[in-house]
Amino acid sequence: MGARALTSPLIPHARHLSPGQTSWEAPSIRFPAARAHYMAEAFSSKDAHPPGSHTAQSSPVSTRPLVLIVEDHEDTRFLLRTILEMRGVRVTEAENGETAIALAQSLRPDLILMDGTLPLLDGFAATQRIRGLASASDVPIVFLSGHAQPASEARAFAAGCTDYMVKPFAVRELDRMLERHLSLWIKR
Repeated sequence: MGARALTSPLIPHARHLSPGQTSWEAPSIRFPAARAHYMAEAFSSKDAHPPGSHTAQSSPVSTRPLVLIVEDHEDTRFLLRTILEMRGVRVTEAENGETAIALAQSLRPDLILMDGTLPLLDGFAATQRIRGLASASDVPIVFLSGHAQPASEARAFAAGCTDYMVKPFAVRELDRMLERHLSLWIKR
């Protein structure tokens, strides 16, 4: 999977939504207005790095953490990837639980962001199986869920997740989570 570059022409569109505007479009990408506001917040963050400023050529791979995003919705993966890359994080992606397990075992990421509702194998089962892998049993897994009910959170922790975030979340919440789990790498 190739990395997508977010180019500067997208930034003005995300920052300047008109009142009542429900979406904005970029070449071949349509974002709901709520996602556009998160993008605008990410780009306006004083700690954000300009797109492309953190590439494999500009800093050693060994000093940059690797985050596995496990999410079946392309726009959510794109949003998370963009924000993480702006913060100097390397990113790999999985669209389902089975792929997540294989990538967790082969790549040994520093952090996994796991959606709960996935095709083939849901996030709960994928988390349990990753916890059973010797090579990835201690990797922090942050469960990303659209469910704020305590029962859903309890189920995620019972499956073995390290942290739990309810979607949608603000970029500042994502930054705090990254600081908790990647504090050795993330410099603010």
